[in-house]
Amino acid sequence: MVVKKSSITEDKKEEKFCQPKKANKLKKRSDFLKLRSICKKIHGNFVILNFSKSKGETKYGITVSKKIGNAVKRNYVKRVIRSIIRNNWKELKKDLQVEIIPKKGFLETEYSSIENDIKNLIKKFNF
Repeated sequence: MVVKKSSITEDKKEEKFCQPKKANKLKKRSDFLKLRSICKKIHGNFVILNFSKSKGETKYGITVSKKIGNAVKRNYVKRVIRSIIRNNWKELKKDLQVEIIPKKGFLETEYSSIENDIKNLIKKFNF
C-alpha cells in the first residue's frame, strides 16, 4: 500500500481556501452600530459575541476597548482573536454578522481556554 504525501504548497492552498477574506470584516462604525441595534448577545467567560443574520457573506468585527490596556495589548488581543477566527472559520454559519468584544480578564488567560470559549459560543448561535 503506497501513501502519497501531499506537498507543502497543496497544504497552503487548502488553508487559504478556508480562511476569511478581507472583505469579510466589519470595518465602518456605521456597520457596527447597525449590527448592535438588531443583534443578539451571548456572554462567555472571556468574550461577548453580538450577532445577527444578514444577507450575503459571513462578516466579523473585533472591538477592543481601552479598558483592556494600552495600544500594544489591544493589538495583541486583536491578533489572538483573528487567529482563532481563522482556525475556526469553517464552523461559522453562513449569512451572519458577528462582533467580538473581549472582557477584562482576556490577557491573563491561555490561548486554548479562550479558543474553547469562543468555539462554545459559536456552537450556541449556530443552532
